[in-house]
Amino acid sequence: MVIRFRKPDRFRVDFPFLLQMIKDSWMSRRNTIVVPGGKMGLAMELILTPILRRIMEDRKSLMG
Repeated sequence: MVIRFRKPDRFRVDFPFLLQMIKDSWMSRRNTIVVPGGKMGLAMELILTPILRRIMEDRKSLMG
């Protein structure tokens, strides 16, 4: 599975962490990571959890 980030700086994607956590993954470009298909769930969890956490924190600070 190929995961491409349009603006990795915007979401502060930690590529070294992802490569360490997802076995047999590798970078094909500076903003693209290739992950074995069987690791798709883990990859999505590792990528989306911090992004969603930041979104929720930003929402809380704007609302209150």
